[in-house]
Amino acid sequence: MRTKATVYVLCGFIGAGKTTFAKKLEETTGAVRITKDEWLIRMVGNDPTIDGYEDYDHMMCGLSRDVSFRLAEKGVDVIIDAGVWQQTQRHILRRRAEEAGAQAVVYYLDTPIETIRERVARRNMNPAKDSFKISGELLDGYLTYWQPPGEDEEYVLASEVK
Repeated sequence: MRTKATVYVLCGFIGAGKTTFAKKLEETTGAVRITKDEWLIRMVGNDPTIDGYEDYDHMMCGLSRDVSFRLAEKGVDVIIDAGVWQQTQRHILRRRAEEAGAQAVVYYLDTPIETIRERVARRNMNPAKDSFKISGELLDGYLTYWQPPGEDEEYVLASEVK
């Protein structure tokens, strides 16, 4: 009998600490970490203002999720480290996990916007090879798409995980 896989879905805005949390989760659970931004940066670089970026991001998002759910179908635990900013996206990922015969666990990184702004500014001064450069103006533009989980969503606060 095949083990039911767990799909860990990380929900948080830019600079919330998703990848740091994903790496810790990877270490403690043995799940395969899928961080689509790392893949995308290897393909197009770390400037999200380049022509065609949105299309590249959309394609990489689809590819990384397809790989994640293929692994889950085979009983492999996976971590989707992609932000998942909108409620409809989280709903789709839960459904896909169910269709793959897996269970979904959503971790919400509830990081205050002031902390996010500080982290992003600090990261821009000395960008890691696997991080995007995000200006304050771009960050503000992206904020219009951010939908934190509502009371009607099931999630675990990442800050409560030891």
